[in-house]
Order: sequence, then C-alpha cells, then structure tokens
Amino acid sequence: MNSIYLRVYTKEDAQALLDLSVRNQGHFEYWMPVKPPKDTYTLPKQLERIQQLEENQKADRSYAFGIFLTETNQLVGEVSAAFVERFPAETCMIGYQLDQQYNGQGIMSIAVRQAARLLFDEYQFHRLRAEVMPENIGSIRVLEKAGFRQEGIAKKSLFINGAWEDFVLFALLKEELD
Repeated sequence: MNSIYLRVYTKEDAQALLDLSVRNQGHFEYWMPVKPPKDTYTLPKQLERIQQLEENQKADRSYAFGIFLTETNQLVGEVSAAFVERFPAETCMIGYQLDQQYNGQGIMSIAVRQAARLLFDEYQFHRLRAEVMPENIGSIRVLEKAGFRQEGIAKKSLFINGAWEDFVLFALLKEELD
C-alpha cells in the first residue's frame, strides 16, 4: 500500500500549495539560493505558478509533481525536475521539499523513487542528478534510500545565505532503478 502519490498540479491545488508554502516558508527558503519575492505567498501568485508549471511541462523545460497523502489527499510536498537537457544527454536535475512536520517518516524517499520512475518511464530521461549541501543529512539519506549514488563534490558551487556552499553530487541512471 502506498502512503503517498504524485501528480501534476491543477488550479484547484492553489490554496493547498499556498498553505504548504506559508506554513514552511522559513524551512523551504533556508535551502534556496534565490529567495522568492514576498508576493509569492498569495493565492494569485500560486495560480500563476501552477499555470507556469503547466506551460513548462508542455514545453519540456521542467516538471513538478505534488506529493499527496493517499489517505487524505493532503498536499505535503513537491518533487520537481529542472535543467532539462535532451539529446544527447537526456538528463535533468531533481529537487524536492516536504512539509517539515512530515520529515523523518520516509515519505520523501518514496516520492523521489516514484518521481524517478515517472521521469524515466513516461518522460524518457536516461539520467537524473541531484545536488545537496553536505550539512543536509536528511536529504542525503533520501537520495541514498531512493537509489542515487554519490558522484563527487562541487566546491563552493552556489551562494546561499551569505556564503559560497559546497554541494554533494548524486546521480541515478535508468538502468540502476530497481
């Protein structure tokens, strides 16, 4: 039995997306190199975001999937795929965020595996990559449990929260997903 499922957003998800974002604003923004403008936290901006996500998916630029609890259909997080590169690479970078109250329950590892299967099977990617700050042990565990392997360290890769930060590089190939 799956405790969660993934799906693309619809405009009916705007309020739930806003609630999730507001409730976790500090938690989510801590890990972001570019902080969103304050008007991001409004219903009209969430509706705009959903429309932009739909356009990006149709154009094969990026993908975003809401993570919903199976039992209640509550939105608890997101897995996204950005930096899409098609032939000859067929790769993208995944990112994810989870409502802080659900951390440590294994939800994100399940969601990342589901997203990987979807990205490989439905969207025909060959390789997924992810980057995580070394201090983010929970996120590293998510990737390891989902089957990703560490490939190296990108030294002082992004400027986040006033400092150049290192990132641990991870990848998963289609044939490695069991």
